[in-house]
Amino acid sequence: MSKGIDVARVAAVVRQLLVDAGREILLEDRAGGETVVVPPDAAAAPDGLLPVFLASGEALALDAFGQGFGLKLTRDLEAFFSWRVEAITADTFSEVMLPTMEAIAQASTPRGIMVLDLARVFDEASARAQARRAPT
Repeated sequence: MSKGIDVARVAAVVRQLLVDAGREILLEDRAGGETVVVPPDAAAAPDGLLPVFLASGEALALDAFGQGFGLKLTRDLEAFFSWRVEAITADTFSEVMLPTMEAIAQASTPRGIMVLDLARVFDEASARAQARRAPT
């Protein structure tokens, strides 16, 4: 039985992917019109934006394979969006990274990696997965 994937390792690889992408990680306040550049360290932190990246990746995995990779989040009011990555119960590292890399790619624009676009990636993948499960 697998013990899961090391969250710190996932965080380190996501951080390096974000750095290697050569694009800013942008968080827009659509109501106020401000854009904040998020450093890769904060973006990839388990209490930073990593839960957002991984949740979008898990939704893509569910859409593509019919199951997620066992992302476990815990409520943490001191975390960036009040969620922290607690554990990932996947059997293999690639189960986590491949769909997460696709989520990052889908949220990438010439301006940068748009954090709020990850919500769109999540919603669209979740809707496709749910439509497949719906009785016809």
